[in-house]
Amino acid sequence: MSASGEAMALGLALSHYVASKRSSSAREDSGKELESLRNQTATLRQAVDKLLSALPSDAGIDSSRLSDHLGWIEHWLKRSSPISCAHDPIDIVRSDIPGVLKQFDKWYASQSVLDRALSDRIMPFIESGQLNAAIREAWPIFKTRMVERFGLSSEIDGSKLVVAIFGPDGATAGLLPGPKRDGYLNLFKGLYALSRNPLSHNDIRPNPAEVEAALLLISTTLTKVEQLPTEERPSKEGSGVTS
Repeated sequence: MSASGEAMALGLALSHYVASKRSSSAREDSGKELESLRNQTATLRQAVDKLLSALPSDAGIDSSRLSDHLGWIEHWLKRSSPISCAHDPIDIVRSDIPGVLKQFDKWYASQSVLDRALSDRIMPFIESGQLNAAIREAWPIFKTRMVERFGLSSEIDGSKLVVAIFGPDGATAGLLPGPKRDGYLNLFKGLYALSRNPLSHNDIRPNPAEVEAALLLISTTLTKVEQLPTEERPSKEGSGVTS
């Protein structure tokens, strides 16, 4: 990241200046070095401004500590006192920028349509490159959550589960318009056939793009379907739905 890199470079330059000044009180080039430090600070200011301007204005991110440390660097360099601000760039790198990014990550997670519980379960597999494990973990979670959400029989799975949820007499009848139910029905029949079944029965290398798309659809569907209102429906023989 540009801002962190500039802060690290300025911190090193300040440390070098302070150490050199202490070893020799009469330095002919101190004026040039001070000007160089001020120029580096201006470059850091530009990088920080660019970082902050890239963050969403409605995210409520508090960057006051970052601004304060940068302001103190500018203040002390104007007064030719680099030693007074030698630690500020270190604080910017270690605390201020990570703090801003942590706030952004929290805001971003709150805006996501993805299901957090599913993401937390499969993220370790994705981060370690185990895509097979990620998709294999996702499908049982999807089944269990849908079974519990709609009171379905735990014995059904695959296309039968999809029909029990999105079919004409499925659990979402009356909760979702017919065209949407048909869309989910066809979508998940295809996903089971193309994503779940091959990986469940064969040792194959998954396509990363296909795995990402499948996980996104599963996660988004869990979020949207579980937000549907609960409706008491009589059980229908053969549908796998219970009251």
